Amino acid sequence: MRTTIFSLNHGQVEFQVSAVPPWADPDEFGQVAAQLHRSANGTVTLYRIPAGCSVPIHSGPGYALCQIVAGRGKLVLPGGREVDYHGPEVFMFEPGALHGWQEVIEDTLLTVCEVKA
Repeated sequence: MRTTIFSLNHGQVEFQVSAVPPWADPDEFGQVAAQLHRSANGTVTLYRIPAGCSVPIHSGPGYALCQIVAGRGKLVLPGGREVDYHGPEVFMFEPGALHGWQEVIEDTLLTVCEVKA
């Protein structure tokens, strides 16, 4: 996925186009990540969760906009609650909002934009 970063430089809008950086090695849950952008205020990361994988419940300290580009499965919440997802779809997580990924039945590609609270 091509990524274009726009920034303001001395009153002029600049842009930089880049290809996806190399994927990292799979983590202990099988998902892989590629960091698309990092700044003092947050990060944008591309994740691939293969079908059959699960990611345990977790949260972040800031706001996270999660855009599911493609894929299908369940987003799980504390107490066993589940939300079916089917990309394309967008989730917005406020700081500390616990969630995880289970029953991933189609390879899932998603971007997560994390912004410091």
